[in-house]
Amino acid sequence: MNAPLRNRFEICEAVDSSTRNEIYRFRYRIYVEQMGLRQKYADHLRKRVVEPLDEAARIYAAYFNGNVVGTIRGNRFSELPTAYYRKLYRIDDRFPFCPDEMSLTTKLMFDPVLRGSLYPIRMIVHYARDFNARRPCKIDFVDCRRWLLPFFLKLGYVDYLGWVFHNEYGSVRPLFCPADQVQRLQRLRSPLAAVARDLCDNNMFGGEDLIRRLALVGKRAKRPVRRSRAESGAGFLSSPEDCDTAAGKV
Repeated sequence: MNAPLRNRFEICEAVDSSTRNEIYRFRYRIYVEQMGLRQKYADHLRKRVVEPLDEAARIYAAYFNGNVVGTIRGNRFSELPTAYYRKLYRIDDRFPFCPDEMSLTTKLMFDPVLRGSLYPIRMIVHYARDFNARRPCKIDFVDCRRWLLPFFLKLGYVDYLGWVFHNEYGSVRPLFCPADQVQRLQRLRSPLAAVARDLCDNNMFGGEDLIRRLALVGKRAKRPVRRSRAESGAGFLSSPEDCDTAAGKV
């Protein structure tokens, strides 16, 4: 009889209610039980966190030896529940794309036990490729807290706005990532470079021009509010939306 496989890691999209409920319970464990955060949509009876963005979202789960260890969520700005983020991120005429061509990445989190491993990166790359496989977006937006900013900048996200106040997570930093910044991602040695190269020609949507216009290079921004002790003990990617980006939210 063959021994069971150990250290098996896999990623899949949550397309049924059973898988989604696993993710909602995982969110509760990370946000409420581990980070001690107050969640507007927390269901303390069933120990779940389910939000309006979830209904239209594409949600992915990462499994390690059969257990949920990570998740990430993607929406398009054409979906009504994203209106709050469109205002928070100040997405206006500076971004010359249709709402359906712009994505919002939130609820990126990973189990602290796997902190420092390559598994969070593998999940992010899988998500970026699969979410954009059929209807590619031209630009993605996330937000993160201070300690995750270097992580997202290294991935290729661009700092353009400074600190803003999220009504549930406090001080966060909105970032954007043009899909067609192929050469820049290669210079950064970002794991997203291969995805961009497969989907786009460099600067085909004017993404690198957008970066040159909007990036906060050498500019000072208001300092964020210091994170709490509970937040300091959270896993590597724990979005404030850490993402919300960002692992234990990119």
